[in-house]
Amino acid sequence: MGRIYRGILLSLAIVAGLLLVFLVVVIGAEALLRLFDLGSIRGSVQFSEYAIFSLAMLAAPWLLYHDGHLRVTIMLDALSERARAKVLILTDIIGLAASAVALRYAFGVFLQSYQGGRFLFDDVVVREWLLQWQVPLALALLVIEFIRRIWLALGLPARRVDLTGVQDNA
Repeated sequence: MGRIYRGILLSLAIVAGLLLVFLVVVIGAEALLRLFDLGSIRGSVQFSEYAIFSLAMLAAPWLLYHDGHLRVTIMLDALSERARAKVLILTDIIGLAASAVALRYAFGVFLQSYQGGRFLFDDVVVREWLLQWQVPLALALLVIEFIRRIWLALGLPARRVDLTGVQDNA
């Protein structure tokens, strides 16, 4: 199960990386076309916005798994190891609760959009749900990851330091 889970996270992170490459290419091409007064790529701004949103959603679970998210370590470093472990568990519980509530809402919005057949009208017309599927998926994976982190922290306290990588983020 762990290999499948890590594979899903890695696959989504790779898609996020490919979206970043897409952004670099499209924005660069758009800049060159405008520089030489050759017009622009229809929908490039619109799809760049969508790509930035999708990139953030798809990369978030992988970043949390690898402890690559932002953290203020000044306060954590000042705490004892035991207090630090408690604070990290508390923040994971808060993250779990926030992700679970957001997941419930996001899934409802996604379902309404899919069932309602809604569209986004801009340079290019796009079905709304095509931009929303990432949110419930990412939030579900964040819920799983927060549960995994809490489980590890409660079951194997010595491994929590490895999980957090606090020393690496200082």
